Amino acid sequence: MEKLTYIFVILVLIPLLFVACEEYYKPAMEVVPAIFVVESHLTNDLSQSYVKLSMTRNFYSTDQAKWVTGARVKLIEDEGRIMDAIEYTTGYFTFPETPVPGKKYHLQISFNGDSFESESAIMPPLPTIDSIYAQDVIMRGSRTDAYGVPATIETPGREIYVDAPINPTLQYYKFNDRAILQWVYTPPQIVGPPPPPFYGWKSIYFNNLFNLAGPKDFNVSTSVRRHPLLFLDYQASTYLDSVTQDPAGWILIINQYGITKESYDFHLRLNNQFSAVGNLFDPVQTQVYGNIHCTTNPEKLVLGYFDLNSYRQYRYYLYPGGAPDDKIILRQLNHRDFDIPDENDTTGIRPVFWEY
Repeated sequence: MEKLTYIFVILVLIPLLFVACEEYYKPAMEVVPAIFVVESHLTNDLSQSYVKLSMTRNFYSTDQAKWVTGARVKLIEDEGRIMDAIEYTTGYFTFPETPVPGKKYHLQISFNGDSFESESAIMPPLPTIDSIYAQDVIMRGSRTDAYGVPATIETPGREIYVDAPINPTLQYYKFNDRAILQWVYTPPQIVGPPPPPFYGWKSIYFNNLFNLAGPKDFNVSTSVRRHPLLFLDYQASTYLDSVTQDPAGWILIINQYGITKESYDFHLRLNNQFSAVGNLFDPVQTQVYGNIHCTTNPEKLVLGYFDLNSYRQYRYYLYPGGAPDDKIILRQLNHRDFDIPDENDTTGIRPVFWEY
């Protein structure tokens, strides 16, 4: 009996020894001086035009972003017109005017005794969509089960595609999309007159990577064909928070940007970095350099990109049906530039932007 007790104690102590010896490895990281960061996004829409200035933080830092204040920011047209930015909030600068398609501009920033300038870029003409359409597809993915075994998942739904023109002055595009799912909840009637229904909505975003479009390498084309924008599950209820909410169609907000070849290449490199997961053929992790430089000290590193885009927004109502053979309703919404919050609901009265 004593021998069994001794063996039992040994078996209990052995795992405890391993646990006690466990140590979290925290490699030493070199502390480097903070680097100036410029995030710019300039279009023909004032609400879409801004410059954000900040400084990098150390790897283990838990501090909030260190925004730069007191800088002077100018957008300079090569023909001589200068637009001075206004510091709307700390580190966030806006312009009183918009750049003009076809004109050439560069960004100039003065901060802390240094001067920073971007390379010049021509603002592309306004983008257009030739056509938009939905097609039945099966989205394939994978996930692991309770035992860690990977399993293939097939989700039927509608993929939304666009065609867009390619011409000598505009060949590259960037898209970001927002799908707003409308829903209705009808409370049960207990006594008295029926209670009013709830009209609600919820936004779904599809912007994990930059959605870029342009001519294929070594291919002469006059248009972008069948470019995918977003995928929607036939079972729209999977996007909602309660089984009592009945889906009532989608409002699609498509933001289309006309971009330069240089902007296309820059964001494509970022996509390659963001999508790398450590596989054998993933791109090598490298620093993605922008087009902004310090003119007073060329050796000083600057992170950021002067992005000059033309911009247009499209809105559509979509009823995708619930099966491949169901009728699809996809129509453009004209003069419906309502500001729609990400999600909310109203009682009894449909919101002003409601479509059905």
